[in-house]
Amino acid sequence: PSPDKVLGYVIGAPNKLTYTKDINRYMRELEKASKRVKVFSIGRSEEGREMILVAVSDEANIAKLDRYKEITAKLADPRKTPQPEATQLIAEGLPFYWASGSIHSTETGSPEMLMELAYRLAVEETPFIQNIRKNSVVLITPMVETDGRDREVDVYNYRKENPGKTAPNLIYWG
Repeated sequence: PSPDKVLGYVIGAPNKLTYTKDINRYMRELEKASKRVKVFSIGRSEEGREMILVAVSDEANIAKLDRYKEITAKLADPRKTPQPEATQLIAEGLPFYWASGSIHSTETGSPEMLMELAYRLAVEETPFIQNIRKNSVVLITPMVETDGRDREVDVYNYRKENPGKTAPNLIYWG
């Protein structure tokens, strides 16, 4: 499903920002609908919000994710992998491309855009996107700063609903 089918609005629509739980819900719906998408829980924030990692690639690559992780781990330290083995692993492995969003909570666009990117990588059939899926694994962390993201969305929504009023002060979080 496209983001608008799950969330009820087009990504990038004016006056819309998405909460962490809804971004995560969208990514899980995409995973349910496509064998090209795998969602991993990578822990909880200080305030208990789930943080996720989304892998997008072609079906064969998603099925072999554990092998690609193993290859990458073996190649991580050249002192431990002899050159002949490294050459073989490089030929077998795939690069991981990791895109992360909202490292700082006020970076509001990236979590929205990363939902759209995951969708397009999963469903688009152009030769360009097929080549990306076949030859790499795209990893997406929509929000690194989940707690701050939701506070930023709260403040954004408050300002929309209360024009002319001073917004609540933002304290440090993260």
